[in-house]
Amino acid sequence: MRTPAIITMEEPAQNSPIGLCVLCGLPGAGKSTLARQLGGRHSPFPVVILSYDDVMADVAFKEESAHEYRDVLCQGGRDTSPWKQQRQDLLQCLECLVISLITSSPLKPPDGKKNESWDRFVQCLENQGFICAGGDSGSGCFSMNIKSSPVYVILDDNFYYQSMRYEVFQLTRKYSLGFCQLYLHCPVDCCLLRNNKRENRVMDRTITLMDSKLEKPNPEKNMWEKYSLFLDSSNGISMDEIGTSITSLMSQALENPVMPMEDDSEEKERDRDICAANAIHQADQNLRRLISEAMQTVRGLVSAKDIKQIAQDLQQVKSKALDQLRQSVTGKTVQDPVTDIISSVQSFRKEVDCILQQYMHKVQADSPTTPATVS
Repeated sequence: MRTPAIITMEEPAQNSPIGLCVLCGLPGAGKSTLARQLGGRHSPFPVVILSYDDVMADVAFKEESAHEYRDVLCQGGRDTSPWKQQRQDLLQCLECLVISLITSSPLKPPDGKKNESWDRFVQCLENQGFICAGGDSGSGCFSMNIKSSPVYVILDDNFYYQSMRYEVFQLTRKYSLGFCQLYLHCPVDCCLLRNNKRENRVMDRTITLMDSKLEKPNPEKNMWEKYSLFLDSSNGISMDEIGTSITSLMSQALENPVMPMEDDSEEKERDRDICAANAIHQADQNLRRLISEAMQTVRGLVSAKDIKQIAQDLQQVKSKALDQLRQSVTGKTVQDPVTDIISSVQSFRKEVDCILQQYMHKVQADSPTTPATVS
């Protein structure tokens, strides 16, 4: 990435008074340490640190929630679990902070309603001294203690899915804010060692699974990720060495705030991608269930060799069915391609029956006195 010009406090950026900086990487990669350094003497801007671990403490560290967290990873992060809901609540709280900073008005809860996410959010800001309670303690309003600009809000979370970061980008586009990303790369083994030394540790299998699914920023593919910096945190991060690069990135993002979209073509394309992914996921679950039922049907009736071959045949048919479904739903504008899913499952069921009949006929031929049926 081309190194942009450095903007010092004597030459503040004028195009956007607010920037959002996303920190992403595995647990244990050093994101929180970097966030604290950015909030210290190394930043030429007032910095607000929003740590998701602090605001979502119960979800992040309770044993039962850790299992749910893992399940969310398996599902692609598109469920409606409490974990997902709290992330949405936090995004709404962040929008309230942005509005307060832009309008120089008191910080108010979303829709005037306080909840647990809001309480944790304001506690996080109060601990940093950025807000103080208003005159009416029951109103839920807070006065901002930030008097200078520009201001950077550092979002300290894993952000392992591109869609998670895109939600933040959409917020910057809505209010024409600066947007940048810092990706901390650290080998998973190193992250596990660091994580095990923490008081509130993440489950090892969660980190391992997250590593297999982590979607790194891709500036070459996604223009909205162009202000991204990749940092190797394997041996820690020295701000004396890379502080200038980070400051330059953050400054250039402020100089070039995200502009509102003139048309919704990009949104429609993302909606189509999400729609296609959901359809394929639903079909895959149904096809897996049919394969499991089919294997139960023939188990004990055919030889072990045939069992293995049947499994291979069914997997090949399943892959073909999903490829055809993917081609069918890609590019469609419908939000729920139920017809495509049903058609795919029905076709697959017929092929499964054909495959099973072939082997059952073989059993009947070898043992003519032993009837065999397929339910």
